[in-house]
Amino acid sequence: MKDACPVCGLRTERGERGYVVGSYMFNIVFSELLFAGIFVAVVALTWPSPPWEYLQYGGAALMLVAPFALLPFCRTLFLAMDYIVRPEVDPPDPPWEGR
Repeated sequence: MKDACPVCGLRTERGERGYVVGSYMFNIVFSELLFAGIFVAVVALTWPSPPWEYLQYGGAALMLVAPFALLPFCRTLFLAMDYIVRPEVDPPDPPWEGR
């Protein structure tokens, strides 16, 4: 991700040590919820004989790919939630500075 939004200048890092750990937590939660939702849906839709082998290998592949695919979304979501809770911690720089 960029250091700041090119339009409004909002910094993507709030300048605190360990700040990204929250976004990693969101990433793990969303990845596992995605896996659980897909797993339950496939088992429910194919109940008399679920494809256990496909679920096993597909689930493993999903859990390897999903955290990387969801990381930018989770970082942005964590930044938005942190900005709602603590709006005055780190005011954004104007977009014209630092170019």
